[in-house]
Amino acid sequence: MLKERMIYGAIGVCGLALVLYIGGWLFNVAVLVFVLIGMHEIYSAFQKKGHRPVQWAGYTAVAIFYAQHLYFSMIARHVNASIHGGPYDFLFLLAAILVFLAMPVFARDVKPIDSALTIMGFVYPGLTFIFALLLKHQTMPGNYLLIITLFATFSTDTFAYFTGRLLGHSKLCPEISPNKTVEGAVGGVLGSMVVTSIVGLVLNTIYKVDVGLYHFVVIGLLCGVLSQIGDLSVSAVKRYCGIKDFGRMLPGHGGIMDRCDSLLFTMPVCYMYYMVFLA
Repeated sequence: MLKERMIYGAIGVCGLALVLYIGGWLFNVAVLVFVLIGMHEIYSAFQKKGHRPVQWAGYTAVAIFYAQHLYFSMIARHVNASIHGGPYDFLFLLAAILVFLAMPVFARDVKPIDSALTIMGFVYPGLTFIFALLLKHQTMPGNYLLIITLFATFSTDTFAYFTGRLLGHSKLCPEISPNKTVEGAVGGVLGSMVVTSIVGLVLNTIYKVDVGLYHFVVIGLLCGVLSQIGDLSVSAVKRYCGIKDFGRMLPGHGGIMDRCDSLLFTMPVCYMYYMVFLA
Protein backbone atom coordinates (compact mmCIF):
# COMPACT_ATOMS: atom_id res chain seq x y z
CA MET A 1 0.00 0.00 0.00
CA LEU A 2 2.79 2.43 0.94
CA LYS A 3 4.79 1.53 -2.17
CA GLU A 4 1.76 2.08 -4.42
CA ARG A 5 1.03 5.36 -2.63
CA MET A 6 4.59 6.59 -3.20
CA ILE A 7 4.70 5.54 -6.87
CA TYR A 8 1.44 7.22 -7.81
CA GLY A 9 2.30 10.16 -5.59
CA ALA A 10 5.51 10.69 -7.56
CA ILE A 11 3.59 10.48 -10.84
CA GLY A 12 1.12 13.04 -9.51
CA VAL A 13 3.91 15.40 -8.47
CA CYS A 14 5.46 15.19 -11.96
CA GLY A 15 2.09 15.90 -13.58
CA LEU A 16 1.47 18.83 -11.22
CA ALA A 17 4.92 20.27 -11.94
CA LEU A 18 4.25 20.09 -15.67
CA VAL A 19 0.88 21.85 -15.33
CA LEU A 20 2.44 24.59 -13.18
CA TYR A 21 5.29 25.04 -15.63
CA ILE A 22 3.04 25.33 -18.69
CA GLY A 23 0.40 27.33 -16.83
CA GLY A 24 -2.05 29.42 -18.84
CA TRP A 25 -5.17 27.72 -20.16
CA LEU A 26 -3.88 24.26 -19.18
CA PHE A 27 -3.72 25.24 -15.51
CA ASN A 28 -7.18 26.85 -15.63
CA VAL A 29 -8.73 23.81 -17.31
CA ALA A 30 -6.99 21.44 -14.88
CA VAL A 31 -8.43 23.34 -11.91
CA LEU A 32 -11.95 23.21 -13.37
CA VAL A 33 -11.62 19.47 -14.05
CA PHE A 34 -10.51 18.90 -10.46
CA VAL A 35 -13.46 20.98 -9.27
CA LEU A 36 -16.05 18.99 -11.24
CA ILE A 37 -14.60 15.63 -10.21
CA GLY A 38 -14.43 16.73 -6.58
CA MET A 39 -18.04 17.89 -6.67
CA HIS A 40 -19.10 14.58 -8.22
CA GLU A 41 -17.34 12.72 -5.41
CA ILE A 42 -19.05 14.80 -2.73
CA TYR A 43 -22.49 14.51 -4.31
CA SER A 44 -22.09 10.76 -4.89
CA ALA A 45 -21.07 10.24 -1.26
CA PHE A 46 -24.24 11.90 0.01
CA GLN A 47 -26.31 9.96 -2.51
CA LYS A 48 -25.07 6.76 -0.86
CA LYS A 49 -26.60 8.12 2.36
CA GLY A 50 -29.96 8.52 0.62
CA HIS A 51 -29.83 12.25 -0.15
CA ARG A 52 -30.45 13.73 -3.59
CA PRO A 53 -28.35 16.85 -4.24
CA VAL A 54 -29.22 18.50 -7.55
CA GLN A 55 -25.95 17.70 -9.29
CA TRP A 56 -26.61 19.27 -12.68
CA ALA A 57 -27.40 22.60 -10.98
CA GLY A 58 -24.17 22.50 -8.99
CA TYR A 59 -22.03 21.62 -12.02
CA THR A 60 -23.67 24.28 -14.19
CA ALA A 61 -23.31 26.99 -11.55
CA VAL A 62 -19.65 26.25 -10.85
CA ALA A 63 -18.76 26.11 -14.56
CA ILE A 64 -20.39 29.51 -15.12
CA PHE A 65 -18.71 30.88 -11.99
CA TYR A 66 -15.22 29.94 -13.19
CA ALA A 67 -15.93 31.21 -16.72
CA GLN A 68 -17.07 34.61 -15.49
CA HIS A 69 -14.22 34.78 -12.97
CA LEU A 70 -11.55 34.15 -15.60
CA TYR A 71 -13.17 36.46 -18.15
CA PHE A 72 -13.76 39.45 -15.88
CA SER A 73 -10.41 38.97 -14.10
CA MET A 74 -8.68 39.23 -17.46
CA ILE A 75 -10.55 42.44 -18.28
CA ALA A 76 -9.85 43.87 -14.81
CA ARG A 77 -6.11 43.17 -15.11
CA HIS A 78 -6.01 45.08 -18.41
CA VAL A 79 -7.38 48.09 -16.54
CA ASN A 80 -5.34 47.64 -13.35
CA ALA A 81 -2.54 45.05 -13.21
CA SER A 82 -2.86 44.77 -9.40
CA ILE A 83 -6.41 43.37 -9.62
CA HIS A 84 -6.49 39.58 -9.48
CA GLY A 85 -10.00 38.69 -8.43
CA GLY A 86 -13.19 38.57 -10.42
CA PRO A 87 -15.17 41.76 -9.71
CA TYR A 88 -18.49 39.92 -9.88
CA ASP A 89 -17.53 36.78 -7.93
CA PHE A 90 -19.46 37.69 -4.80
CA LEU A 91 -22.58 38.74 -6.69
CA PHE A 92 -22.60 35.49 -8.66
CA LEU A 93 -22.03 33.46 -5.49
CA LEU A 94 -24.95 35.14 -3.76
CA ALA A 95 -27.25 34.73 -6.76
CA ALA A 96 -26.36 31.02 -7.12
CA ILE A 97 -27.03 30.29 -3.45
CA LEU A 98 -30.40 32.05 -3.59
CA VAL A 99 -31.37 29.98 -6.64
CA PHE A 100 -30.33 26.78 -4.87
CA LEU A 101 -32.34 27.73 -1.79
CA ALA A 102 -35.42 28.40 -3.94
CA MET A 103 -35.30 25.04 -5.73
CA PRO A 104 -37.73 23.27 -3.33
CA VAL A 105 -40.31 25.93 -4.17
CA PHE A 106 -40.29 25.11 -7.88
CA ALA A 107 -39.40 21.40 -7.79
CA ARG A 108 -41.45 19.30 -5.38
CA ASP A 109 -39.01 16.39 -5.42
CA VAL A 110 -36.19 18.63 -4.14
CA LYS A 111 -36.05 18.75 -0.35
CA PRO A 112 -34.39 21.54 1.66
CA ILE A 113 -31.59 19.16 2.69
CA ASP A 114 -30.97 18.46 -1.01
CA SER A 115 -30.64 22.21 -1.63
CA ALA A 116 -28.23 22.52 1.29
CA LEU A 117 -26.05 19.69 -0.01
CA THR A 118 -26.11 21.18 -3.51
CA ILE A 119 -24.79 24.42 -2.00
CA MET A 120 -22.17 22.49 -0.05
CA GLY A 121 -20.75 20.88 -3.19
CA PHE A 122 -20.87 24.20 -5.01
CA VAL A 123 -18.89 25.94 -2.27
CA TYR A 124 -16.73 22.99 -1.13
CA PRO A 125 -14.91 21.94 -3.23
CA GLY A 126 -16.46 24.09 -6.00
CA LEU A 127 -15.47 27.59 -4.97
CA THR A 128 -12.58 26.83 -2.62
CA PHE A 129 -10.50 25.64 -5.59
CA ILE A 130 -10.66 29.22 -6.91
CA PHE A 131 -7.81 30.00 -4.51
CA ALA A 132 -5.50 27.90 -6.69
CA LEU A 133 -6.07 30.47 -9.44
CA LEU A 134 -5.71 33.40 -7.05
CA LEU A 135 -2.45 32.04 -5.60
CA LYS A 136 -1.01 31.44 -9.05
CA HIS A 137 -1.99 34.83 -10.44
CA GLN A 138 -1.23 37.03 -7.43
CA THR A 139 1.33 39.83 -7.66
CA MET A 140 4.35 37.83 -6.47
CA PRO A 141 6.35 36.32 -9.36
CA GLY A 142 5.53 33.00 -11.00
CA ASN A 143 4.09 30.21 -8.89
CA TYR A 144 5.81 31.46 -5.72
CA LEU A 145 2.95 31.32 -3.22
CA LEU A 146 1.26 28.32 -4.79
CA ILE A 147 4.46 26.26 -4.55
CA ILE A 148 4.91 27.25 -0.91
CA THR A 149 1.31 26.29 -0.15
CA LEU A 150 1.70 22.91 -1.85
CA PHE A 151 4.89 22.08 0.03
CA ALA A 152 3.47 23.27 3.35
CA THR A 153 0.35 21.14 2.89
CA PHE A 154 1.82 17.92 1.53
CA SER A 155 4.76 17.97 3.96
CA THR A 156 2.24 18.09 6.81
CA ASP A 157 0.61 14.92 5.52
CA THR A 158 3.95 13.17 5.04
CA PHE A 159 5.45 14.09 8.41
CA ALA A 160 2.20 13.36 10.25
CA TYR A 161 2.02 9.90 8.63
CA PHE A 162 5.56 8.81 9.44
CA THR A 163 5.69 10.45 12.88
CA GLY A 164 2.41 8.77 13.75
CA ARG A 165 3.72 5.38 12.64
CA LEU A 166 6.95 5.74 14.60
CA LEU A 167 5.84 7.52 17.77
CA GLY A 168 2.05 7.68 17.78
CA HIS A 169 0.02 6.22 20.63
CA SER A 170 -2.36 8.98 21.78
CA LYS A 171 -5.48 9.06 19.59
CA LEU A 172 -6.33 12.45 18.10
CA CYS A 173 -9.95 12.04 16.93
CA PRO A 174 -10.79 8.32 17.22
CA GLU A 175 -14.48 8.87 16.46
CA ILE A 176 -13.59 10.44 13.10
CA SER A 177 -10.22 8.98 12.09
CA PRO A 178 -9.04 6.16 14.39
CA ASN A 179 -5.50 6.00 12.97
CA LYS A 180 -4.54 9.64 13.53
CA THR A 181 -2.52 10.42 16.65
CA VAL A 182 -1.57 13.52 18.64
CA GLU A 183 2.10 12.76 18.07
CA GLY A 184 1.53 12.50 14.33
CA ALA A 185 -0.34 15.81 14.32
CA VAL A 186 2.50 17.57 16.16
CA GLY A 187 5.05 16.01 13.81
CA GLY A 188 3.01 17.19 10.85
CA VAL A 189 2.96 20.80 12.08
CA LEU A 190 6.68 20.87 12.90
CA GLY A 191 7.54 19.21 9.58
CA SER A 192 5.47 21.77 7.70
CA MET A 193 7.21 24.66 9.46
CA VAL A 194 10.67 23.29 8.64
CA VAL A 195 9.93 22.36 5.02
CA THR A 196 8.08 25.63 4.33
CA SER A 197 11.00 27.66 5.71
CA ILE A 198 13.53 25.79 3.56
CA VAL A 199 11.42 25.96 0.40
CA GLY A 200 10.63 29.63 1.02
CA LEU A 201 14.30 30.59 1.34
CA VAL A 202 15.14 28.64 -1.83
CA LEU A 203 12.32 30.37 -3.73
CA ASN A 204 13.53 33.74 -2.43
CA THR A 205 16.81 33.06 -4.25
CA ILE A 206 15.18 31.69 -7.41
CA TYR A 207 12.61 34.47 -7.78
CA LYS A 208 14.84 37.20 -6.28
CA VAL A 209 12.33 38.35 -3.68
CA ASP A 210 12.86 39.18 -0.02
CA VAL A 211 10.25 37.54 2.20
CA GLY A 212 11.33 37.18 5.83
CA LEU A 213 11.92 33.76 7.37
CA TYR A 214 9.30 34.38 10.04
CA HIS A 215 6.61 34.56 7.32
CA PHE A 216 7.49 31.04 6.21
CA VAL A 217 7.41 29.79 9.79
CA VAL A 218 3.95 31.27 10.32
CA ILE A 219 2.66 29.95 6.98
CA GLY A 220 4.05 26.51 7.85
CA LEU A 221 2.32 26.64 11.23
CA LEU A 222 -1.02 27.73 9.76
CA CYS A 223 -0.89 25.13 7.00
CA GLY A 224 0.25 22.43 9.42
CA VAL A 225 -2.80 23.00 11.60
CA LEU A 226 -5.42 23.73 8.93
CA SER A 227 -4.21 20.93 6.67
CA GLN A 228 -5.08 18.41 9.37
CA ILE A 229 -8.38 20.11 10.19
CA GLY A 230 -9.30 19.88 6.50
CA ASP A 231 -8.36 16.20 6.46
CA LEU A 232 -10.47 15.46 9.54
CA SER A 233 -13.40 17.50 8.20
CA VAL A 234 -13.56 15.37 5.06
CA SER A 235 -13.06 12.21 7.14
CA ALA A 236 -16.15 13.23 9.11
CA VAL A 237 -18.12 13.42 5.85
CA LYS A 238 -16.86 10.00 4.77
CA ARG A 239 -17.76 8.48 8.13
CA TYR A 240 -21.25 10.00 7.95
CA CYS A 241 -21.75 8.65 4.43
CA GLY A 242 -20.33 5.23 5.30
CA ILE A 243 -17.50 5.22 2.74
CA LYS A 244 -13.74 4.65 3.05
CA ASP A 245 -12.63 6.80 0.10
CA PHE A 246 -14.35 9.29 -2.18
CA GLY A 247 -13.09 7.48 -5.27
CA ARG A 248 -10.43 5.29 -6.84
CA MET A 249 -9.08 7.75 -9.39
CA LEU A 250 -5.70 7.98 -7.63
CA PRO A 251 -4.46 4.48 -6.66
CA GLY A 252 -3.16 4.46 -3.12
CA HIS A 253 -4.69 7.86 -2.44
CA GLY A 254 -8.40 7.50 -3.22
CA GLY A 255 -10.27 10.22 -5.07
CA ILE A 256 -9.63 13.90 -5.75
CA MET A 257 -11.24 14.87 -2.44
CA ASP A 258 -9.10 12.37 -0.53
CA ARG A 259 -5.96 14.01 -1.94
CA CYS A 260 -7.03 17.67 -2.04
CA ASP A 261 -9.05 17.89 1.19
CA SER A 262 -6.23 19.63 3.06
CA LEU A 263 -5.46 22.03 0.19
CA LEU A 264 -9.02 23.31 0.24
CA PHE A 265 -8.32 24.62 3.75
CA THR A 266 -4.72 25.78 3.30
CA MET A 267 -5.04 27.61 -0.03
CA PRO A 268 -7.61 30.13 1.27
CA VAL A 269 -5.59 30.88 4.42
CA CYS A 270 -2.34 31.31 2.45
CA TYR A 271 -4.04 33.73 0.08
CA MET A 272 -5.53 35.68 3.00
CA TYR A 273 -2.12 35.76 4.69
CA TYR A 274 -0.60 37.15 1.51
CA MET A 275 -3.29 39.84 1.20
CA VAL A 276 -2.90 40.94 4.84
CA PHE A 277 0.86 40.69 5.41
CA LEU A 278 2.68 40.45 2.07
CA ALA A 279 0.69 42.38 -0.55
